[in-house]
Amino acid sequence: MNKKLLDILVCPFDKITALDLLEFETESKSQDRFESSNLDIIQDEEAKESQTQTRESVDSTIIKEGMLLCKTCNRFYPITEEIPIILPDELRDKKKDLEFLKKWKDAVPSDLLSKLKPWSV
Repeated sequence: MNKKLLDILVCPFDKITALDLLEFETESKSQDRFESSNLDIIQDEEAKESQTQTRESVDSTIIKEGMLLCKTCNRFYPITEEIPIILPDELRDKKKDLEFLKKWKDAVPSDLLSKLKPWSV
């Protein structure tokens, strides 16, 4: 999951609260982006030569494993293999969620671990 996605995610349960992120495994990726800009509007050969091309490096953090949290309702949503699993309670796989919590229980604050919904460890 690209970390920039956090700007648009909300809890599907209350549909209002922005989700917080606990990062367990991350990867930083750098991409090159090229932008062309024309210094003149004139469409002759000199104007074409005056076009500049700038290279800009864009860094993006990819969350490989982590957890999204709703602080309002204490629900958690796992991120596994870079994919956030953001589903309402009735569509969640309890067995997979509990396995995820057991795998990462040392990375989650213990006071939070006992309050997580829809299931807690």
